[in-house]
Amino acid sequence: KMKVWTLTQVPADRQKWMGFPGGMLKDSDDLLAKAAKLKPGAKVMLVGTAEGAELKAPAEKVVFEEDLSPEEKAKILKEKKIEIPPAGIKNLGNTCYMNSCLQCLTYIPEVRQSLEGYTLPPAESRDIDAVLTSQLRGVAQNLRDTTESIVPLQFVVALRQRFPRFAEMQNGGYMQQDADECLRGLLTVLSSTLKTQSGNKVDDLFSFRLKSTLKCLECDEEALQDSYEDQRVLICHLGTQTEPVSHIHQGVSLSLKEHIEKNSPTLGRNAQYEKTSCLETLPPYLVVQFARFGYKAAHEWAGTSASKVKLTRKCAFSPTFDLFDCASDELKKKLSVGRLKKKEVEDAQLERERQAMKDDKPASSSAKKDGDAEMKDAEAKPAEDVEMKPADALDEYDTGYYE
Repeated sequence: KMKVWTLTQVPADRQKWMGFPGGMLKDSDDLLAKAAKLKPGAKVMLVGTAEGAELKAPAEKVVFEEDLSPEEKAKILKEKKIEIPPAGIKNLGNTCYMNSCLQCLTYIPEVRQSLEGYTLPPAESRDIDAVLTSQLRGVAQNLRDTTESIVPLQFVVALRQRFPRFAEMQNGGYMQQDADECLRGLLTVLSSTLKTQSGNKVDDLFSFRLKSTLKCLECDEEALQDSYEDQRVLICHLGTQTEPVSHIHQGVSLSLKEHIEKNSPTLGRNAQYEKTSCLETLPPYLVVQFARFGYKAAHEWAGTSASKVKLTRKCAFSPTFDLFDCASDELKKKLSVGRLKKKEVEDAQLERERQAMKDDKPASSSAKKDGDAEMKDAEAKPAEDVEMKPADALDEYDTGYYE
């Protein structure tokens, strides 16, 4: 045992021998007699802890996940580059419309980065838009620094000060509001505070150009009238009770075609026109508004007055929204090129996956004449030698596909 100690650094009192006939070797056993009973080629096992390899107490105290605060959890996830689960936002009196807008805006990386780089102006040149942007920056930071819900009280105060309609009361509580109105208001504020070289961050991310063509339905000789306008929100109409809309593509297409009445310079009176619109450009991020609020006209026979109503029709949408049919002819040409490139990238990726599956399959061994099979070890390539190439990235405005 002393010789084994010298070779393995396992002290004699820690040595446990296994593999001898009769079970584990005891101190009272005759080692030579036990060894004589071993069969040729037999193996014995030494179990024991070598000197210097003893178990030690951890250098740092072990902390369990349930003992961490939400802020500590978020910090650890950031350090490990793990995506932090979205934090919640407390309802502060029918503020669900605002919470949904905050979750959407702060989830966009470019918006979050612009807010992080925003600096509040000095007090003498500070207005409510600057204050609201600063509070939004704080909300975005809080949502990133915790895994639990936050209470954006100061932001709500600034929002209601900037847009008094969100502070309207009814029956002792705050009234329900429209998320679209809140989002449009926030985009308007951010467009005046988050400036860029090309204009502002909001238009860089959400703005698109809409081309509209007016055709007089009562006079074929009147020339078509084209107009252009920049928008940040694409409307999705939900149809009527007799002709309801069931899919987002149908609703958006319906919003791009409407009938209006206006003065005709050719006829010298009001006439019916057909207004057809199409998208000249596409934004990096597309905002689609489901037009769920409308106005119900007064009905004298029923004794009802005009009022605002909410449409509760179901409108389905797929994970990918294709805007190709809503684009202008010029834009369709550009999208066709992007779609062709996207198809080539997908085909190349599919071919690489197929080739990888073939390479992973073990090569079938061919039998020798003597019946023995020749087995060869697979040649593994070190990870650092493997060439990793990123796939060709295609943005939504290159193809017309929005996820």
